[in-house]
Amino acid sequence: MTKSEIEQLLIKIVCGLQDLSGREKVEVTPGTRPIHDLPGFDSLNGVEATIEVGDELHLEFDFNNVLVADEKVLTIEQAATRLLDCMAKQSTTQD
Repeated sequence: MTKSEIEQLLIKIVCGLQDLSGREKVEVTPGTRPIHDLPGFDSLNGVEATIEVGDELHLEFDFNNVLVADEKVLTIEQAATRLLDCMAKQSTTQD
């Protein structure tokens, strides 16, 4: 899976959570920081997104929120890079 594909997956998941919550729809791009830029989107939604993306990609993480690292909120693009790193690490441990 490419970084762009992971970004699109994260965007789909984040937008889906916004829609399910009945919150305002806003444009989400790779530069969007969901926890800061989306109305009502909070760290709990980030945990939900992490669970959903983990299920979709068949990954397990050593963190509980893909949208936060070192107490800093991440953009979709930064989160996708983080997921790519996880995918690479898990594929090397499975070899």
